[in-house]
Amino acid sequence: MPPTTEGVILVAHRIPAEVTPVGDWLADVADRVVLVTSSSAAAGYAGRFAEVIAVEDYSASTEVVDHLDRLCRSRRVTHLLHSTEDDILRLAQVRQRHGIAGLLEADALVFRDKYHMKVAAMAAVRTPEFLAPGTVDAAAEFAERVGWPVVVKPRLGFGSRGVTVVRDAPALARHLGDRNLDDVLVEAYIPGLVYHVDGFMQAGEVLLAVPSRYLNNCLSFADGEALGSVQLDDHDPLAVELTRFAERVVAALPATDATPFHLEVFRHEQTGELYFCEIGARIGGGHIYEMLTRATGRNPVEFWFRRQAGLSYDAASFTRGTERYGFLLVPPRTGTLEEIKDIPLPPAVQQSTTPQSLPQTYQAATASTDSVASFVVVGSSAADAETSVRACMQWSQDALRWSE
Repeated sequence: MPPTTEGVILVAHRIPAEVTPVGDWLADVADRVVLVTSSSAAAGYAGRFAEVIAVEDYSASTEVVDHLDRLCRSRRVTHLLHSTEDDILRLAQVRQRHGIAGLLEADALVFRDKYHMKVAAMAAVRTPEFLAPGTVDAAAEFAERVGWPVVVKPRLGFGSRGVTVVRDAPALARHLGDRNLDDVLVEAYIPGLVYHVDGFMQAGEVLLAVPSRYLNNCLSFADGEALGSVQLDDHDPLAVELTRFAERVVAALPATDATPFHLEVFRHEQTGELYFCEIGARIGGGHIYEMLTRATGRNPVEFWFRRQAGLSYDAASFTRGTERYGFLLVPPRTGTLEEIKDIPLPPAVQQSTTPQSLPQTYQAATASTDSVASFVVVGSSAADAETSVRACMQWSQDALRWSE
């Protein structure tokens, strides 16, 4: 079915249809949709749209952008849609080149480049001291001034890839020796727990905010430890404080159309003060998508796709119930998963994923969202949900049998 004369809705999206059924979400305009997707996901979308274009190396190659530019030159593209972090900036650049409405490059950079992001946020909220170092010596001088340890991260990274806590000058020199310093940020280390706020923003205002607390942290995978999260109770004073913090951050950043956000916040273990970590103009990773869907009864990714395509979907329909949700990601380790023992899952588990066939050999996780098993749980309160997440941690220790 060729696109109609109404104009093309161009979608760049690498996630499989069984996770994000975009064919269902955009069914009413399917004859206008051209999808550029990963080769592994293409079969699931076949026949659902006017055209499906498969790209082998979706995230790393220039082929996605080449296809988008070609389509924008040859057809009348009215909307350009995306949903993942790796597409935000490059699709903004495509919009800029071809005069397509939506998030453009300068604004997208603030939601992707952690240096520009922190410069914008520091006008509104407390932010750890940071530096984009031009040299290794400049990074070392910064660390000596703010105190060790420091955090080194890629400015354009995501999923905690390449993020390291560095504790002395020799280690810093080794770590930066092979890095492109144009993509490096060094910041003061804030000891304490990490929280996240997820929801929707529009025109500098927060439409929905769901504060949660990480169990362990986004670097736990480096030590082979699971990453969990639990939504906070509405009556928790910290939930109120985190929501207000999110409102100040969003107001300080470029205004967007109705767009999801994922904000991460440090809470200092001694002072209790909140510090900005980072914010993305996207749904958070892990199972935050599923947690938001269950908590609100509405699918946030469907809402975002339809809004980007100019279709109706009321943001006011996102209202929270009284239940609280949590998730757990169990990272792979270097070795072979030989067996999953027949141990019942905790009763609060709403959703779980484990390997379909065994044995399987794995390498250690390289990102916070890498997992060999995952769970979504429900509870009547944050404490209840946390108990169930920790029960899933114990289940994974008891049920997963590894060999080196």
